[in-house]
Amino acid sequence: MPGDRGHYYFNHGLSCLFEMPTSVARRLVPSHLQPLEVQHERSVLSVTAFDFFGGDGGVFQELVLSVLVPPLVKPGDPLPKAGLYPFVVATSTKVGRREGVDRWKLPHLMQDVEVVFTEGDSQISAAASADGEPILELIATSHRFEPAELLFHAFMCDAGGSYKADLTMRGASYSEHEFERGSLVIHPHEMTDGLTRDEIADTPFREQWMKTGVEVFAPLEAI
Repeated sequence: MPGDRGHYYFNHGLSCLFEMPTSVARRLVPSHLQPLEVQHERSVLSVTAFDFFGGDGGVFQELVLSVLVPPLVKPGDPLPKAGLYPFVVATSTKVGRREGVDRWKLPHLMQDVEVVFTEGDSQISAAASADGEPILELIATSHRFEPAELLFHAFMCDAGGSYKADLTMRGASYSEHEFERGSLVIHPHEMTDGLTRDEIADTPFREQWMKTGVEVFAPLEAI
């Protein structure tokens, strides 16, 4: 139901943070949001991939490109780990895409993509493509896995208004570090058109990897 929480169970969820030009980030976010800077004129691109095995969207894979923005914290509320504005999402199925578009008002690439996950020794890769054309390859490495519950603020907008959803990630095996061992390769594609590929760092300053967890969306709040 639209007013209910959304539950999405995954085998792997990986997310890496990369520096990007603030001038590019500003073009990707709506005017009521501002990119978060890690240094002067350098903002943050979040590249996230999920391998879902069950829940409201069934079995599907997902790729999410976001800009980090300040969270919207009210007095007495828990402090989120980060605020995110997903500027484009891609899924491997129409059902997964319908969940994102109709229920959560997320902007989507309107074609199926393939995201292939390969787990190796202390690392995992996610290679995304559409109709045989590569989109990107993301590699995240592991550190120490431990249980975690992480809160994020996700921001969305459409012709009807602007929204926020509390997004919680829970899992028994979560790794996060800043050892700069992962990598990102971005290919020319409709999904990456808004990015200046040669100005985005190809090594993440933070790598996050959760195994066998659940992503929970709270109902949208108008802001």
